[in-house]
Amino acid sequence: MIKVIGFDLDDTLWALRPIMMRAEKLLKKWLSENVPQLQYDLIESQTLRQEILIESPDLDGKVTELRRRIITRAMTLSKLDEDATDTLTSAAMEVFLAARNEVEFFDGALEVIKQLSENYTLGALTNGNADISRIGLARYFSFTFSAEQVGAPKPAPDLFAHALAHNNVDPQEMIYVGDDPVLDIDTANYLSLRTIWVNTKRKDDRGETDPDVTIEDIKDLPEAVSQIVQSE
Repeated sequence: MIKVIGFDLDDTLWALRPIMMRAEKLLKKWLSENVPQLQYDLIESQTLRQEILIESPDLDGKVTELRRRIITRAMTLSKLDEDATDTLTSAAMEVFLAARNEVEFFDGALEVIKQLSENYTLGALTNGNADISRIGLARYFSFTFSAEQVGAPKPAPDLFAHALAHNNVDPQEMIYVGDDPVLDIDTANYLSLRTIWVNTKRKDDRGETDPDVTIEDIKDLPEAVSQIVQSE
């Protein structure tokens, strides 16, 4: 019996690319206005990212802390003192995270979530740093786990193991909904969860396993869930 439905967030419930482009633009603008001596662009930040990951490989998958370290490193290289660096980094991160969590749901996504929350426990399992409270999903989602919290991004099984333990359910009692055929569908299938692939980009490439159901529009999710429930 299906009791829990877990969701990937980025590119499953909304398109990530325009959100990140806007967040990066606002961050760069804020930094140019508030730390004019700072040289910060995408190319330089990627260089710093690589350097920091070589020094601290444990930050791989910790997207928020890694970005914080990149901004801090850039400020340090720009000769800001430690107190100013800490204050400005925190302010810069708030600018970025606020913009990163201003999402535009796929048409019908919020209505579908509201509908499903009436019959199932819903939650989020994400490699990213979307915040369900900022986004307004906390009223419908009972749990959320990020790779940053559990210390291992998908395709590691940790996120799914946390969700199963948190909800005290067996894998067959949980459906996972995601857009990535490898990180989402394969990983969940290997753990014996039921799976729904949200193929909004109409990709032909699949992972090593097949989802229980494939949909191309999030509005079809309730019907997909019903298909799985009726097949039990």
